Formats: sequence, C-alpha cells, structure tokens
Amino acid sequence: MAMRDFEFVEPASIGEVCALLAEDPEGSAVFAGGTDILVDLKAGLKHHRRLVSLARIEELKAVELSADGALRIGATATISKIARHQGIKERFPGINDAAMSLAAEQVRNQATVAGNLCMAVPSADMAPILVAHGATMRVVSPAGERGVPLREFFVGPRETVLGPADVVVAIDVPPPAPGTGDASLRQGGRVSLSLPMAAVAAVVVMDGKICREATVALGAVAPTPILATAAGEAVAGKELGEDVLCEAGELASAAALPIDDLRASKEYRLELVKVLTRRVLVAAADRA
Repeated sequence: MAMRDFEFVEPASIGEVCALLAEDPEGSAVFAGGTDILVDLKAGLKHHRRLVSLARIEELKAVELSADGALRIGATATISKIARHQGIKERFPGINDAAMSLAAEQVRNQATVAGNLCMAVPSADMAPILVAHGATMRVVSPAGERGVPLREFFVGPRETVLGPADVVVAIDVPPPAPGTGDASLRQGGRVSLSLPMAAVAAVVVMDGKICREATVALGAVAPTPILATAAGEAVAGKELGEDVLCEAGELASAAALPIDDLRASKEYRLELVKVLTRRVLVAAADRA
C-alpha cells in the first residue's frame, strides 16, 4: 500500500474519534503529531486505511498545572510546549530535560508527548522520567474513561495495552512531595540527534542530605521502559555518597536487559546505565 492510500479524517470530539476507531479497528490509527507514524507509513512498516486526527479537538492541546502541583499534559500538547513551559521547568525540571533531549526543534514543534509514549519504542525519550514520576495515561473508549498507570502501559516494543477503539486524551503526573527533585539523562551516539543508547531518570525526595525516597527508571535498555526498583531502594534513607551511588548504578545495570545493535553493544549499554544512574541521582538531589 502506498503512503497516499489512506483516508485522513479530523473529527471534532473524542466521541467521534472513538466511533471512527470502532468502525474499522484493524485499519484505523490515531494521528497526533505524525512524526513517527508518517515515517512508518512511508517505510511500509505500517498500513492504515484511515488516520484519525486529533488536531481539531482544542482541549487536548492544553498543559495544566493545578494548585497542588499536579500536571496534566493533553494528548496533542507538543514536546516544544513542554520544553518551553515555565511552570514545568520550575516544578518538573526532569520532564523538561527529557523534552529538550528529543530530536531537533523542528521535530519537537510537531511531535507530542502522548505520541512519543503511544508508539512504545524502547528508546522513547519521554518515557523514563514519566514512569519515574508515576504518571497515568487517561484513556477514553466507547466504554468510558479510565486511568492506566504508565508503568503498566507498555507491553513490548511498539505494543501497549490500548485496545482498537481506545484513545489517550491526557497524561497525568501527580504532585511532587516537598523536597522532591528529578532529572533525566540520556546518552546518544556520535551522530547528531541520534536515538539514545541508554537513558536513566530519577525522582528523589530529600530531607537535608538524606534521600528519603528514590525512583529510578531506565529507557532504551529493555523491551520497554522499566523501573530499577532495587537501585531506588539502595539509596533510600542514606546520604548519596560515592559508595551508595556506585551500588545504585550496579543495581540499575543489573535490572537492564539491553541488546546488541548498530547503536551500541549490550556491554556498553550496561556500563552507561551505571554511569547515568549515578549522575542522574546527584542531579535530582541537587534540584530537591
């Protein structure tokens, strides 16, 4: 099927989107920014009879910070909107880190956070930091609306729990506790704008020099973004000295399941996880 052989529709409401997806569940796909899906269509990796655009649904473009510090990112909010949002820079600098690391500005102007997550590629830039923050995907279908924890959203490479008539309408990030700091780091290749070979994000809650809680999430080193639970537990209740940080790095590396590919070897990715974990914990603690 050539790239031009599909129907492009722009419904005016989420209800219409769900109805269109339900009409042809196997042949339809939701279209947000299109930076991934159009590439896949052109390459012949996907064959959709209908693209259902969210562009006309104004409420999905919103980015909202509530009085208690919770964040809601609408499904068509672009990466650039996140990267430039002053409130996110102040309250969730780790989310800003991830947004700024994603490709070039031209791509960020078009790509959406929801699209980056829904494509479910293991190297998705926005996934680790949002997993670490305990984000929830708000999903609407003909049966109603539900929340899906992002930690349970990914099934495998390019696979999620979404059903054929499901559409993500927002990503909810809970308000950070007092003393929270976050950070996201990735290591790409020598080629400019390359996908990450490994990515690590951390959210910590500090009480003076003591790390009371820590959550560490990894990207590009397993079939899906994953939590390095043992790494977070290793630093909880302790000062982030060199020995503690090294232990966290080792435990994070032990949680990873990387592969060899053109971008990096398995062994190199495991070493990257150790280094990035130490750095990201320090960066998050400094921001707390």
